[in-house]
Amino acid sequence: MEDTRVENQAPEDNWNSNPGGYRPAEPRVRVVLLGLLASCLVFSTLGGLLFQAIVQVAGWDTSAVYGILAPDAPPVERWQTRLLLALTHMFSFLIAGWVALRFFYAPTRQALEQVQALKVPLPRTLFGGILLVLVAIPLVLYTYNLNQALPLPESLKLIEEQTNESIRGLLQMDNGLELLANLVLIALLPALGEELVFRGIVQRQLMRRLEPWTALLVTAAIFSFIHFQFEGFLPRMVLGFLLGWLYWRTRNLWVPIAAHFVNNGIQVVGQYLYSNELSTVDLEQDIEVPASAALFSVFLVVVLMRWIDRSFKIIHR
Repeated sequence: MEDTRVENQAPEDNWNSNPGGYRPAEPRVRVVLLGLLASCLVFSTLGGLLFQAIVQVAGWDTSAVYGILAPDAPPVERWQTRLLLALTHMFSFLIAGWVALRFFYAPTRQALEQVQALKVPLPRTLFGGILLVLVAIPLVLYTYNLNQALPLPESLKLIEEQTNESIRGLLQMDNGLELLANLVLIALLPALGEELVFRGIVQRQLMRRLEPWTALLVTAAIFSFIHFQFEGFLPRMVLGFLLGWLYWRTRNLWVPIAAHFVNNGIQVVGQYLYSNELSTVDLEQDIEVPASAALFSVFLVVVLMRWIDRSFKIIHR
């Protein structure tokens, strides 16, 4: 029989402790993580099969199955790709993560407690989390510039080019309905699904075994790697680290969810404004950020982190 005794906790900020001192026994960390991986693989496969069935029934071009989208693709192909990506994300992250969580932490209330998603955060906490990712934008862009200078194998460069072309095609929005669809697809679903899986489950489980800062770095690296877009590995890791820090310090999953949504949503709205000639800033083009701006961004990030940390401790005294 599997040993369900509680494993040693990281000495700082024991997430799993209760005020009354009692905590139900938990499954081992590796069991939860392997169960999550299995759930993601199974449901990702199911999502792919469902989309293939839809393609066959609807008589769509088979290229839609592979998510291949040209930058000048017609609206019908953009909607097909959106459906593919929506099903992929829902099955691979949101549904798979929730099923794994419920399997190990049933019933629903215990599962929500495990990822700290029962309580709505205070407005100041939510605002602080969103502001943190906004002031970090110059830093994130600077690390993207650094990442661009790193050599990549030609095979990975070809994959990056194809992915970037598909993204450009997806971000072609002729009307408000396409804007709304992209906000759901690119901002809302990733914010819910990825935060549930990477912060709510992976990071939380790693913090049962590792020091918090180590767990933050490992989770951020996994979060960035799983996107398989290596030209943006460093900036995505920085973003993942900040989202993980927010989850750790505020002890509320809705804070990184909101911050993640705003970060992605800004890119979608910005590109919509540019494509409709309402803005002159093309967010799809590389933006060179000077080192001084990145350093100032680091300063603001540190100051804001201290403020969020202090505010949370005062609120929860």
